[in-house]
Parts: sequence; structure tokens; C-alpha cells
Amino acid sequence: MQATLIEEKPVPVVHAGRTFSRAVEDLRQGFAQRELWGHLGWQDIKQRYRRSVIGPLWITLSMAVTAAGLGLLYSTLFDTEIGTFLPYLTVGFIVWNFMLGCMTEGADTFISNEGLIKHLPAPLTVYALRTVWRLALMFVHNLLVYLVVLAIFFPDLVQDDYLLSKGGIPQPGLDWTIINAVPAFVLLALNGTWVALLFGIISTRYRDIPQVIGALTQLLFFMTPIVWPVDLITRKLGTSAGWMVWVAELNPLYHFIQIIRAPLIGSQQSWHHWAVVGGITIVGWALAMLAMRNYRSRVSYWV
Repeated sequence: MQATLIEEKPVPVVHAGRTFSRAVEDLRQGFAQRELWGHLGWQDIKQRYRRSVIGPLWITLSMAVTAAGLGLLYSTLFDTEIGTFLPYLTVGFIVWNFMLGCMTEGADTFISNEGLIKHLPAPLTVYALRTVWRLALMFVHNLLVYLVVLAIFFPDLVQDDYLLSKGGIPQPGLDWTIINAVPAFVLLALNGTWVALLFGIISTRYRDIPQVIGALTQLLFFMTPIVWPVDLITRKLGTSAGWMVWVAELNPLYHFIQIIRAPLIGSQQSWHHWAVVGGITIVGWALAMLAMRNYRSRVSYWV
């Protein structure tokens, strides 16, 4: 009797840690542990300004000095009204500082938390949320500067059809749409979280990435309409300014700034800024989840 040999096909081995379900669970547990990352983020602020006389108010003071100095300088160079240009520049700086922190400090999220990652059994999302929460607290401190500027130049911002620059596009002025800044910041913080997760994982593996990000952000600052209005380009260059306008429109950071700045200063709001930010949010979180799925379990070894 001849034995029949049945050839069995090898079953592919799936790494237990490389599943989207584990990545989603890490995110769920991370958001659920808000007391942990909330406490850690607040301690970061206190530790940074320990033994300081005015403490975290140095955040507000430094922003006020920067906004006032550059506002007076650029309003003179660009021949713009200080009453409308200074609020424009102030809000731009406040939002830019938050985004800059998400990129630069987000890249160091897991590297700077090496000790906790190796000894504290917590989801990786906790450390990303710690970074974003710390930056959100600094954002709130900087908003005090905006409130002071708003109180001083309120009559200029509530005027119908006010101009950011001479010959520019008329702006509608401050109204009830200022509340749009709240969901805009929530969306900004949501994007900051995926940036911290994605950049943090990549930077943990490749330690040159934080240096690259630091160098690129300096270029992005000058290419982003923070200290210069977009309509200023059209006024200066006329019909030949088309490509310069596209430089601003193709810059994703401009759209993030605009969804917050426009309602806060009564500037013209456009749906396409929200559409671009929404698309970036979806793509960014997809990339972050893919990185979490494949490399979440390796971060503790890379740090």
C-alpha cells in the first residue's frame, strides 16, 4: 500500500504587533489617559520656568515683544496700516509657533521621553499628546497678546471693507464668525498629534531628521504669509505675481494659519482653506497609523 503524502502549504506568519487593531488600541488608550499626559505636559511648562519670577508669563512676554517689534518694522516697510497689520502678524506668529513646535518638538517626542518609554508601560500616543498639550498651553498663553492687540485695535478690525495693505482686497471685519477659530484650533491640534506621532517614529529611527526639519522650517517661515499679506504681492508685482500667489497657495502651512487667523481678525474666510486642511488631516492620519502599525513596537528599541 503506497502512502499518500499531502503537501501542506506554509502558513504566513503575521507579527502580532503589526496590526491596525493594536495601533488603534494604542491611540484609544492614549487619549483615555488624559490625566497622565495632561500632568506631564503641565509639568514641562513648570519645569521650564522653575525659579523664574513671572514663570510661564515669559511665554506671553516674548511673544508680545516679537509681535510689537516686527509689526512696527514690517508695517513701515510694506506701507500698511498698523491697526490692521499688527493683529494680522500677531495671530500669524501665534499659530506659527504652535505648528513649529509640533514639527520640531514632535520630531523629538520619543527621543526626549526615552526614560519613560523604557520604564513606563504607557501607549506611545501618550507622549505625542504630552507634546501637543504642552504646545496648546503655550498657545493659550500667547493668546493673551492677541487679546491685548484686539482691545487696542478693535475699532480698526470691526470696520467694513478694511484693508490689510493699501490697494489690497477689502476684508469684511470682525463679526460672530470669530467662533470658527475654536473648531479650527481643534483641527490644528488634531494634525499636530499625527505630526508628532509620524515625525517622532521616523526621527527615532533616523536621528538626522530633526536637523533636517529644523533647517526646512526656517525656509518655510519666509515662504508662508505670516509677516506679509498675500494681496501685497499682487500690489507690488501686478500681473506678474501669479506664480508667487501659487507659492503661498501650495504651501499647506498657509491654509492651517488662515483657518484660525481669518476669523480672529475679521479677514475674508474661504472654504478652500478648510478643504485643504481636511484633506491633509485624512492623509496625515493615514500615514501616522501606517507608521504605528509597522513600527510602534520598535520605538522602545530605537530610543
